[in-house]
Amino acid sequence: MLLQAFYSLRSERQLMERLDTDLLFRWFVGLGVDDPMWRPTVFSKNRDRLLEGAIAARSFSPPSRRARAPGS
Repeated sequence: MLLQAFYSLRSERQLMERLDTDLLFRWFVGLGVDDPMWRPTVFSKNRDRLLEGAIAARSFSPPSRRARAPGS
């Protein structure tokens, strides 16, 4: 999702296309050059599961607390 935001990709399908062709994108998500590409539907389901779970809350809580802290 960070790549999608940083590179102004409008859809997950565009993100998957870039992951298929761009070595920087592959490196960022941990895919090797010869690793098979993800399917967009599988990516969407896993993203939804991640955001609904406790992993996302733990990942985003410290930065959001710091951003809301007075004087920061």
